[in-house]
Amino acid sequence: MKLNLSVGVLAAMLVTQATAAGYTCVASRKVDAERVYSDELIAKYQYSNVIEEGPQGAFVSRCSIGQSTGKKECDRYKMDKVAVSEGPAGSKIKKFYHFASGFDLQLFGGGLNYVENNGREGIAYGTCRVISP
Repeated sequence: MKLNLSVGVLAAMLVTQATAAGYTCVASRKVDAERVYSDELIAKYQYSNVIEEGPQGAFVSRCSIGQSTGKKECDRYKMDKVAVSEGPAGSKIKKFYHFASGFDLQLFGGGLNYVENNGREGIAYGTCRVISP
């Protein structure tokens, strides 16, 4: 019995790890209703997103360097919906939605490019890299 339980736990861990996915996405451009952010501001505040997908759902963190702390700060959101649609030439577009804040993030072309709509008249876009399969 103990062996069966251990094998079952190990199998569950492997399935969990196999189905988890993650990306870190770094903004190269950021605009809002009032301005286009300069390259200097983007470099200073290091705007980014972290996407985590697993058995508990999808989470997206919005990160930047805090103005008052000078340290990386992230707000983590459990996303309400994830949708996948067909893009050009058979590529996939994966969309993550957080309804209460109007925030969404879209991954294009297998997760290499992204657009974040912050829900407050601003967007950021850039490239992503896989942090877990």
